[in-house]
Amino acid sequence: MTTHTVGKAFYQFHEEKSALIRTSFRKVGLSLPIDGSSDHELDIKGFENLEIGNWEEDLESLDDGDDVPIEGDEEIELVAVDIEEQ
Repeated sequence: MTTHTVGKAFYQFHEEKSALIRTSFRKVGLSLPIDGSSDHELDIKGFENLEIGNWEEDLESLDDGDDVPIEGDEEIELVAVDIEEQ
């Protein structure tokens, strides 16, 4: 009975407040395009003058292979843990 009631309430809220849900998701950036073209829509309470960087430039790349371990690297130690002992 409880599950049915909660499901019905959620459905009713979704039907009546769909614009509020969409607006809220856009304001906090959950449904904005990843390319940054709509970053001006961000409006998070308590965060004034948000400065959004370029995530593609800020993300460190592993393409150079610097951080990728080489097979046989003696600095890497395999540690086996027996789950049943814990």
